[in-house]
Amino acid sequence: MFENQQKKSGTWVAVAAIAAAAAVAIGAYLWVHRAPPAAPAAEPAVAQQAPAAPADVKLPPAEESDARIRAEAGKLSSRPEFAEWLKQSGLLERWVVVTDNLSEGVSPRKQLAFLGPAKGFVAQQKRGRTFIDARSYARYDTFAAVVASIDAKGFAALVRDLHPLLQAAYHALGYPNRNVDTVAAQALQRLVAAPVVEDPVELKPGKGALYLFADEKLEQQGPVEKHLLRMGPRNTKLIQAKAREIAQALELPATASR
Repeated sequence: MFENQQKKSGTWVAVAAIAAAAAVAIGAYLWVHRAPPAAPAAEPAVAQQAPAAPADVKLPPAEESDARIRAEAGKLSSRPEFAEWLKQSGLLERWVVVTDNLSEGVSPRKQLAFLGPAKGFVAQQKRGRTFIDARSYARYDTFAAVVASIDAKGFAALVRDLHPLLQAAYHALGYPNRNVDTVAAQALQRLVAAPVVEDPVELKPGKGALYLFADEKLEQQGPVEKHLLRMGPRNTKLIQAKAREIAQALELPATASR
């Protein structure tokens, strides 16, 4: 659903996982409700699945892990916006929560609210029909550019370095028997598999000040996929390309090219 052009849009994305992936961590993707139950995707087998974190691995104070992540992740991109993203607190927890949200098709808006676009959603009328205005896509240009700038191999090295802490932080969410690598693979695959629409995207009125996708197939997509659709084809493809790069660098299951 969309807010009309009179209201600010509180929804957006950012896979990013991507930056979730780095800020998948750090900043990287962006949203709020669980998707309606769609057919669950088969859980991918993770290549070289890492062992669970030892029971004696204890999470350091957030201030300590934040400082470590900022110092190491700050080298992954020269974009000043990325450095700003890393100023958020609780980066380790944000990282695993965003990853988990993306893997489940849930919008990680709460964890990444600071990345919300400053401008509101804009629709345009053409011959009596309503479409997403290109200006709405442009709101995510900077976000997608920052995600695209992230050094995938450097990010993979950071993940390996922080792996025991990431595993412990993920277990602390209430998943003591699940592997964070499997979840990361699912998150990246969801981003890569999201539909890309090159043609103008038509809308129809919803309840109140909301728009719905006129194409029922698009309207039935989950929150993560819809957020990517709202970012536009160019930005979505930049994010998907980085997701593939990161998956390859982490030796996670390869995803098919679009």
